[in-house]
Amino acid sequence: MNSVSRRRLFVFAICRYYNTIYMKKKLIFFIAALLYVSAILSIQWFESQSANGNIKSVGDAFWYAIVTLTTVGYGDFYPVTIPGKIIGLLVIIGSLGLLGFIIGEVTVRFNRYMEKKKNGFWGTDFENHYIIIGWNEFGKKVANQIILADQKVAFVTNSKADLELIDDLYTSKETFCLFADYSNMEAYAKVNIAQSKRVFVNFKEDSETLVFVINLKKQYPTANVVVTCSNPSLKETFINAGIDHVIAKNEVASKLVASYLFEPHVAAYTEDLIATSVADEDSDIQQFLIKEDCEFADYEYLDAFMKLKKDFNAILIGLVQDGKVLKNPDKKITIQSGDYLILITGGQSRKILENFFGVHQGE
Repeated sequence: MNSVSRRRLFVFAICRYYNTIYMKKKLIFFIAALLYVSAILSIQWFESQSANGNIKSVGDAFWYAIVTLTTVGYGDFYPVTIPGKIIGLLVIIGSLGLLGFIIGEVTVRFNRYMEKKKNGFWGTDFENHYIIIGWNEFGKKVANQIILADQKVAFVTNSKADLELIDDLYTSKETFCLFADYSNMEAYAKVNIAQSKRVFVNFKEDSETLVFVINLKKQYPTANVVVTCSNPSLKETFINAGIDHVIAKNEVASKLVASYLFEPHVAAYTEDLIATSVADEDSDIQQFLIKEDCEFADYEYLDAFMKLKKDFNAILIGLVQDGKVLKNPDKKITIQSGDYLILITGGQSRKILENFFGVHQGE
């Protein structure tokens, strides 16, 4: 028996055990409630036979029981016969147990609901958000950059410790976290994967990432997946598996290190540009979608370049047209709706540009 089969058998045994306990508790509660109602009806019968009795109807008996159960004790109804008093004593004692059972059940169910909510069981309504599957220090840094850009992030982790950490680091307005087995593909519907912008698979091993992505794309073929790989030779394999963007960590790091060696100022500027701007003096490369009602629709590239520099102190460095990135395109090329403009901006310009374009930066 392999580890997966043993895990499933263990989960089945636990579920069956708790289901048995639940059924026993349900039976005990039913029997206790039946005895309690019988006692109330018995009090009514005995008291209605006495001329001095004040519990004459079934309604009177149940009112007496409710007042006793809630420990209010108005004293308007009470047993006067010996059998009524004996049964009334049992009702009083039973009320304490029944009240404790009800409060305990409400508390357990509330705690269970809150635990499921904390684990992300009820899902999220995030749309146009980013999903990070797998948590570590690298994933944290990626998430921080996305959140600084005023975007929402949904995390998926299989560790309760990571769940607690993520909950401490971020607010529920900007993030959502789901505790789930990575192999449970149905669980990813809870992070609204179909409505997400990008999915970053953040696993340590390339082989684990590749197998996971193949299974994920089978279940969610429209998901836009981004991965990092340690082995650059596997980059083509990942692309053939349907991954939209594959980043070889060593390649990116080696290029930046080499740049620091022979052009350190360029490297420092590059590192600043690829990070999300926080302070006003920070620089950032951003992309903005051209909507149909945008002023730049049908603009020539050079005219847009001049206006952006003059009005927003932003530098237009490229254009995405028909899915292709045009670096420093011809000045007479026409910008069309649906294109993306790639700009170098300062931290103080981002909000102004987002208001001008009518969209958040990014795709």
